[in-house]
Amino acid sequence: MLLHSCLRGILPASRALRHPRRHCFSGLSARSAPITSAFCVIGDEILNGKALDANSQVFAQRCFALGVELEKIEVVPDRYQAIADSVQQLSRKYDIVFTSGGIGPTHDDITYEAIGRAFGCDLRYHEPTMARMRRIMARRAASHARWTTPDPEGTPDQIACARMALFPEPATVIYPCDQYWVPVVCVNKNVHIFPGIPRLFDELVTAYLPGLVNRISSDAPQAFVRVLVGTQLRESAIAPVLEKLQARYAPMGIKLGSYPNWLPPQIQNQQGSGSASESGGGLTKSKPLVVLSAIGKDTQSLDACKRDLCELLEGFEIKNI
Repeated sequence: MLLHSCLRGILPASRALRHPRRHCFSGLSARSAPITSAFCVIGDEILNGKALDANSQVFAQRCFALGVELEKIEVVPDRYQAIADSVQQLSRKYDIVFTSGGIGPTHDDITYEAIGRAFGCDLRYHEPTMARMRRIMARRAASHARWTTPDPEGTPDQIACARMALFPEPATVIYPCDQYWVPVVCVNKNVHIFPGIPRLFDELVTAYLPGLVNRISSDAPQAFVRVLVGTQLRESAIAPVLEKLQARYAPMGIKLGSYPNWLPPQIQNQQGSGSASESGGGLTKSKPLVVLSAIGKDTQSLDACKRDLCELLEGFEIKNI
């Protein structure tokens, strides 16, 4: 489900055609309660193993850094009812719902239509987006022998290209990145539709999510913090102590976990390149048999939990670089 020749137009533009800054949550009052989110990954290629879903991890990382509680990830096939059922249920239960995939020009790109059906919306061509596509693609004409511009009444490939601007209505259309014509389309106030291409998804989410969080929260949520402790004890040996510590620190909003034979990717890369050392790297001792993780927002409670993990489970801190 690639955007084919139209993707050649996704290049920096000197000026953005911006939609007025009316946000999907404009009808909701700001609040200070925890913000919850869910993610719906759309695509047969994920379910049949053809492609690896990288977008879930990106979304989870961005939510973690902003203090948003990601509570559910679903993967659904390219089927109207499956997409509609998923977004309806997620929209009712969570504050923020992001989707990725299924918004290209081909027959199996049905996300806009499926979400429109889910919320009783008609589909209409979005003229500002088509104008943006034409303008950016025109700048690319000199360097690409083949490129396509959107035209709902044009040639078959122009009609296919225009499908990428056929959005549910009503919806809010926002362009988070000046350099791309691809928008984020928000339906039903909290369902935000993103492309599935990992590079585009990453950049759009990075630009879009912080502003969204700030607009729906009266106070900026505190970011989550992760503390890592290594131990040479087996999981079966640490389980009873870990259970008691979880009960002790749960009221402080701290979640504990254990991960055998695992290290943060950054430290793994350092070890592979030989750059990790006892003084300069994230790993201060030999590779642990188990890594313990403590996640929360209260740094004082996290520090106390870290001390208990080190003292009671023969642990040592791993710098979470």
